[in-house]
Amino acid sequence: MTIEMIARIIEAEASVLDFQGKLAVAQCICDNRFDQNAFTKPTDDYSPESLKAAELAVLHGARRFPAASLLQFRSFTNYGRRGTPDWKKIYNSVPNDLLYLGCDSKGEYGHFYFGRWKNMATPFKMLVMAGHGRNMDGSYDPGACGCGYREAELTRELSRLIVARAKDNGIDCDLAPDRNHYSYFKSGGKYDVTQYKYVLEIHFNASTKVDPVGDGAIRGSMFYIDRSESGHSVEDAILQGLYDIGSRQAWDGVVITQRQYTNGLMVQNAIRRQGVSHAVLETCFISDADDMKWYQGHKDLIATKVVEGIIKGFGLAPKDSSYAYVGKGFVTMVALEDMNVRTGTNISAPAIGVVYRGQMVEVLKIFDNGWMQIVWPGAACGYAYTSNVHRKYYKKV
Repeated sequence: MTIEMIARIIEAEASVLDFQGKLAVAQCICDNRFDQNAFTKPTDDYSPESLKAAELAVLHGARRFPAASLLQFRSFTNYGRRGTPDWKKIYNSVPNDLLYLGCDSKGEYGHFYFGRWKNMATPFKMLVMAGHGRNMDGSYDPGACGCGYREAELTRELSRLIVARAKDNGIDCDLAPDRNHYSYFKSGGKYDVTQYKYVLEIHFNASTKVDPVGDGAIRGSMFYIDRSESGHSVEDAILQGLYDIGSRQAWDGVVITQRQYTNGLMVQNAIRRQGVSHAVLETCFISDADDMKWYQGHKDLIATKVVEGIIKGFGLAPKDSSYAYVGKGFVTMVALEDMNVRTGTNISAPAIGVVYRGQMVEVLKIFDNGWMQIVWPGAACGYAYTSNVHRKYYKKV
């Protein structure tokens, strides 16, 4: 696919959007390995801005979301209303394992973006625990049972999905040993979790009022957190994601554990004593047929929304606003051979890209040692450095 063809696709997809929106389409084309069939039919012509976005993305590695793979986008017109996503439409169209990355807009027009994060802004490690299971004496605790399901089996299924989704998006995430942790701690077991920032324990709720047939009303999702927690923004973000895909608020949404269990929960107490944040997700009601229909139809998407909520609640996603094209320099140079682009003005600085022979760069500053500061959208600050010592490697256009 030529640069011109990419520019024509960008024009077809994002002619009314600003440069960020055009760069997003260019990134999506690159991240989808230049599959022309995945995009709208190209226009006959293109704007200078669309061409610039194509050149920066393909030749210089510029990205709208530098820390993510941008794999799909959907229009405001067909999948939302003035920037508010219609999640039902979106998730009937977008693969369930893709996370929502953000959006660009211009007036009533815009795109919602979906993909996978490649790394997080700050180091973060979490643990996922599945509730119930094998006791220390060898017996088995199935947890709540209803509608033909056993809680211990469902908690393991969802835990594995969450761990996989977290790892897909650059989160360091472990799955706890397969055992009934309540039985383990009750028998005096020790489990050091101090390496983790967050422990998420998966459960399914149950009610004394069993509805094995369904009445068309889902009972919903909730969390238990210990009263020692400083807040519940993470749990709020997760729950909002679950509400967006069809669940509803059960009880107060986020419930202080001691409100129902005076002495707290044994596993939660053991985690909190180590200074680590812990939350119990009651995914939905195993005793309600409507809830279980929702879970079975959305389990992959539930895992996605849990991970989205963790990223949002902890503020893990790298900021992207500083990656826009920073403009022209005072002179344009063309490379006489392939040259590394580095984070500093010496060869020991990390290389972050390559200017290939024949490619042009915009020069912002020339240093006494012959190195140049150049426009480089792939860098967080928008610029980087390359050597032109003795004026051997670049010449003025």
